[in-house]
Amino acid sequence: MTTDTPTTTGTPTTTDTPATTGTPATTGTPAPPGRAEIVAAVLPVFAEVLDAPDLTPDSDFFVHGGNSLLAIRVAGRVGRRLGRQVPPAGVLKHPTPDLLAAHLEEEFRGGGAPPIPAPRAGAEADRRPSTAQERVWLLHQLDPDRLDHLVTVALDVAGTVDPAAFTAAWTAVVRRHEALRSRFVKADDDRVAVVVDAEAAPEISVLDLARFPAPVRDRLAGERVRLLRTTPIRLDTGPLARFALLRLADRRYRIELAVHHIVCDGWSLDTLLADFLDAYGRALAGRSPALPPPAVGFADYVAWERDVESSRWPDMAVRLARRFADRPADLPLPVDPVDVPAHEDGDDVTVHAPPGLAAAVERARTSFGHTALTFHLTALGVLLARITGVDDLVVAVPVAGRAQTEHEDLVGLFVNTALARVRLGGTSDVRVLLERNRDEVDELVDCQTFPFDRLVDLLGARRAGTRVPLARVSLAVQNFDDPGTPAPELGFTWQFRDPPERQSKFDLAFTVSDTDGLRLTVTYRPSLFRRATVAAWAGQYLVALEHVVRGVADPEGSAR
Repeated sequence: MTTDTPTTTGTPTTTDTPATTGTPATTGTPAPPGRAEIVAAVLPVFAEVLDAPDLTPDSDFFVHGGNSLLAIRVAGRVGRRLGRQVPPAGVLKHPTPDLLAAHLEEEFRGGGAPPIPAPRAGAEADRRPSTAQERVWLLHQLDPDRLDHLVTVALDVAGTVDPAAFTAAWTAVVRRHEALRSRFVKADDDRVAVVVDAEAAPEISVLDLARFPAPVRDRLAGERVRLLRTTPIRLDTGPLARFALLRLADRRYRIELAVHHIVCDGWSLDTLLADFLDAYGRALAGRSPALPPPAVGFADYVAWERDVESSRWPDMAVRLARRFADRPADLPLPVDPVDVPAHEDGDDVTVHAPPGLAAAVERARTSFGHTALTFHLTALGVLLARITGVDDLVVAVPVAGRAQTEHEDLVGLFVNTALARVRLGGTSDVRVLLERNRDEVDELVDCQTFPFDRLVDLLGARRAGTRVPLARVSLAVQNFDDPGTPAPELGFTWQFRDPPERQSKFDLAFTVSDTDGLRLTVTYRPSLFRRATVAAWAGQYLVALEHVVRGVADPEGSAR
């Protein structure tokens, strides 16, 4: 499964409506809510998001499994209840309901958290792209055949899959989500315009290969999967999503998805698969597979981003310019270049951590109030410093970009690229390094909606074709379960199969998952690095992470 960002879902509840915000003042403007009112709003949100019903005002966010992704969800839901904008960094820095309430009370009274503006009317008819979609469209114009913009999923299926229900279900999913019915065309001013087709017309193929001898079957299946994953998708004509069902034997199938990144990010995959299972169950039972439309559409998100959230970007720009004003030069990674076709310049190495390391990271981060991202950013900094001899590093970090509760269950491209600056100079004390990186993660999360293209322009970075500027290395921490578990009555189970990367966005991309133990996947460019070298670095990353975990518990501990 190719993802770029954590894919945890969350369903907005009726409790996310704005609460009263205090007694009206003499001017007629509602007064800010008081401490007790804020605690009453914060506590149930903590309980809901952390799935911990018996929390108290002193319960710690990190002790109950909180992370940077859940902080975003808490901030959005608390903000919706109070009718005020709540930065996610506030949750990370004030990790109990009582501490967060005290912080928010001070912010509200000081004017630091403005009210949430009303949704813009007529957003459904507004067909502007999001800033992320604009970026992907421009890159597509430079290289329409690039493969790293295909979000792919492969599922090995045991049981029986009904082809008619399969087709009807995916058609219903595409009909539900306007992003999957979108096309992107060049307007008269040479900018991109979004066209949303009224009818769902996805590319769905069903192929029965069970009758062939095994060698022929495997060859045909491989050819079909390769064709699905390597055939470029045209943005102007669509469709932008492909779904395939391959019957390989009695009670053995393969499901393949390929969706263009301009309408789908990693988070969206959870929603896609959950909606498919819902629609499939309806169709299998002889009912209509039609799914109710989401409360808001992707166009509403674009309107929010362009007309509401953009008002925060000038302040973010000042903070970002300050953080990266004297940023270091490109990271001098040691390379061993060879010629590789551009559209095959991607591969990955996966290693599993020793038993117990995931639990040790969890214990350390909850004990000392850090996110998993903070630990892994520190470990990556230590590794890169060893490799390059540089102690001031810039690392790209994909961020969810779904700052509002209403956006959690939408399919679309919300993900953004943020930058983290990792400074290791002047100390080898793990606690000091973690504190530095915690501050960096707080800033990263708080500025997560600032468009990456604007950041490139702000910092005056040089663009070079389709390569990502400003950072050669990325880090993604995925703390979620594999999405979508078929119900027993559907008649099948599935298991995710990770297809190898065919093209890499970064020179090195580190992806950490704790779905089943701690797993590290390093995606790399074979044109620059040998597989054995990357495998060695992956192992050294786990060693660095162990040192960080040990060092945080030992005041004399060193990360290097």
